[in-house]
Formats: sequence, structure tokens, C-alpha cells
Amino acid sequence: MIITEVCSLIIRNFRLMAILLLTFSASISLVPAQDSIGVQGIWKATLGEKEIIMAVNQSTESLFGLAKFEGENPWNGALAGSLSSNAVSFSLAAMEGEALASIYISATLEGDRMLGFFIRSDSNGKASRGDFTAIMISPDISSYTPAAVTTAPSPAVQKEQVSIEQKKEAISEEEPAVVLESGSRFKDVTKLAKGINPDILPRMAPL
Repeated sequence: MIITEVCSLIIRNFRLMAILLLTFSASISLVPAQDSIGVQGIWKATLGEKEIIMAVNQSTESLFGLAKFEGENPWNGALAGSLSSNAVSFSLAAMEGEALASIYISATLEGDRMLGFFIRSDSNGKASRGDFTAIMISPDISSYTPAAVTTAPSPAVQKEQVSIEQKKEAISEEEPAVVLESGSRFKDVTKLAKGINPDILPRMAPL
């Protein structure tokens, strides 16, 4: 009798545990799945008053990609950074004219937006700090194209071009103009021969 009561009690406990497990599983399935945080895509960003475009690749927590500025004196740059929870940090390097610029960006990711600040320094010794904002304009980075930048010739090439022009000018100054009129410095030897008396010419001795 006692054994029967114990068995029935165990069965009731198992049924209760099964009901609890089913209820817990159902509650989990009803919770909407949260989207994973991602930074990959094309972003339109502002560094203070300057607007740039960034194409960001993401590999787990590592970020890397390209950036460009298409305003006055356009440039292209490379960026690298990391993502930790919703904290994003970038380091961006670019040749801005003849100066090498380095830009550090720290921002908070909020959906398809980033808000934070930047610190910029360059090889001319200039430094600045300002607000950083960005909004994702496309999750597909394949449509990104670099800025059209006109590359100025290097100082060595410019010096060589100047040297070639100087040589051309020197040669043109040294060459006398060929005058084909009566005052030409080139003489017709056939005309000169007509005025020579053959009797005064030296005779060749017989061999």
C-alpha cells in the first residue's frame, strides 16, 4: 500500500515537472528574437562640418573598410576598428592633400545610427576634436566607389619636366636660322669654281 502511494506521488511529480517545462518552453518561444548588432554596410557620417562616406566590413568584433571625402580637395582613406556590445571605435588614415591625417572615432551604435566624437591630427601638427554622427544608407557595401582624386606629379617628376623644357629652350636658342636667300652662309662651290684660273692651280707630279 505504501509502495503504491509512493509511486503515485512520483508520477504526479513527474507530470508537474513536465507541465512546468512545457510552460517554460512556450514562454521562451513567445519572446521575439532580437536582431544581432551589426555595423557592416555603407554609412554617411559627419566629422564636425565635414561629410564622409564609410564602407564598413565586419568580422565578429573586428571592423575594417574604406572611407572617402568628395568635397573640396577629395581624398580616400582606410579604416579599422572594433565593436564591443554597442560601443564602436574606428581609426581612419587618409592623405589630405600633402598631409597625412589620422582620425580616431568613438561612438555608440543605436540601430542604424552611430553617435559619438572624433579626434583628428595630421603630419602638419594640426589637431581638432568634434562630434561624430553616422547613419547607415545601405547594408550592401558592393556599391561603394572611391572618390575621384587628381594625383599631383611628384617633385622629382616636376623637376625633370622643368629640366627638359630648359634643354629645349637652350637648343632652340643655339640653332642659327637657316637663310635660303642671297645672304645664306651656305655657298655654292660650283659658282666659286667658275672664277678660278686653272693655270694657277698646283699640278700633280707624275708618279
